Amino acid sequence: MEEPIYTDANRRGTLVVLRIIWLALIVGQVTFGAVVLYQAKTGQAGGQSQLAGQMLAIAVAILIGAVGIGYFARNQSYKKHWRGNAVTPPGLFQGNLILLAALEGSSFATLVFVMVTGQVFPMILPAVASLAIQFANFPSAIPMRDNPPDFPPGSP
Repeated sequence: MEEPIYTDANRRGTLVVLRIIWLALIVGQVTFGAVVLYQAKTGQAGGQSQLAGQMLAIAVAILIGAVGIGYFARNQSYKKHWRGNAVTPPGLFQGNLILLAALEGSSFATLVFVMVTGQVFPMILPAVASLAIQFANFPSAIPMRDNPPDFPPGSP
């Protein structure tokens, strides 16, 4: 089967779509977080504070799992779609989408725990960490650039 040829238009299009998805996921989390915080302030959230410690531990475990699995899956997608010295646009799209979806799930689970317990701090910290990791992973074109590795002189 013949390899598809990816042009700069393919790369730009993939990057634009991925950035729109990135922004939509973040806006969704922030909006849901605002609703949860509003409910917690007005006292409409649940009051199961005896479960708060356990739910915080579960939220932290979900965040750690999402980060680990998300980065691992993204790297596997990059490896699968590695051509020459760059990642192809489908590989970049798939890998980043998996990572962002894992972080989104972690954030939403934490926000649901905040809603159930009615306790905002420290329960919301895993959601904030997940959101910060998503901001740090703003989609860029760097993996799609055809850059040969820069080996130091004398290396094998």
